[in-house]
Amino acid sequence: MRPRSLSLPDVETMAPGLWCRRGNPPHMQSMHRHDDVEINMVLRGELRYVFAGRPFVVREGQIAVFWAAQPHGLVDSRAGDVCWVHVPVSTVMGWNLPDRELSALLRPRPLVADSELVRDRMATMIPSWLEEYEDTEGAAVALLEIQALLRRILRSAPADDSSWPPFVELDPSEAAFRAGGSRRVPTARISHTMAMAQCVVERFRSPVRVEDVARAAHLTPSHAMTVFRDTVGATIGDYLTMCRVAEAQRLLITTSLPTTEIAERSGFGSLSSFYAHVSAACGMAPRDYRRQTREALAVHAPEVRARRPGALSGSAAGSP
Repeated sequence: MRPRSLSLPDVETMAPGLWCRRGNPPHMQSMHRHDDVEINMVLRGELRYVFAGRPFVVREGQIAVFWAAQPHGLVDSRAGDVCWVHVPVSTVMGWNLPDRELSALLRPRPLVADSELVRDRMATMIPSWLEEYEDTEGAAVALLEIQALLRRILRSAPADDSSWPPFVELDPSEAAFRAGGSRRVPTARISHTMAMAQCVVERFRSPVRVEDVARAAHLTPSHAMTVFRDTVGATIGDYLTMCRVAEAQRLLITTSLPTTEIAERSGFGSLSSFYAHVSAACGMAPRDYRRQTREALAVHAPEVRARRPGALSGSAAGSP
């Protein structure tokens, strides 16, 4: 069963799918998450993200790779020429990547690399990939090329990513999601939201109250909830759940831990809450999500998912 698309208030949880696009950064009105490995390459311009509550910039000439299960979204990026590729995590797991590379992909932070070879190849191949999505055989060929591309990116990335941290301090006046495509969020609200989101990201594995999150931004709980919801498009509780679900998915994919232990390590207060939220996000029970991923690993011939609507036309809807 293919995971379905779900909607939190103004935050989209997208079903995973093979997808690519080249063009200007789109204007995103809210954050989203999807169970794909996402590749971003900036040929010209600049991408500005909020990723798991922290500002993150992909500069001209850089390539970023991340597991998109963490809530993320573009802010006001510089116009230019950017390439995006999404590949379902279940597909990537079937590629039998070395443990070091797989670990780098599934951590809760982007990996950034700079390779002229990869940039040139990706820019050249994307037009062919768009055409080849029309049939299963062509898409399978595209996936072979994407796999080689991803391996080259991982090989070219710094062995110790601490020497090149991807998170940066942005000018708060520029770090604002567009509402209706035009209105900017006030500087103070963005600063408060960043502080609260970071608090959630750092503490989601433990019991967290709204009061704790509000304290990180020096706000009252009621005001904190309003600021967060108006800026991110999700409540503090929704955001906390998304972080816990992403961690649960990672543990289901990479470990053999029983679901009871995964629920505890992910921060869920009860097994029923774990099952309800993970099943809703994955479109299937946690055990089925784990089994499907392991089947892809065993077969080494992952199913090619249909691309998202609008990919051929370069639509920005629901992406990147």
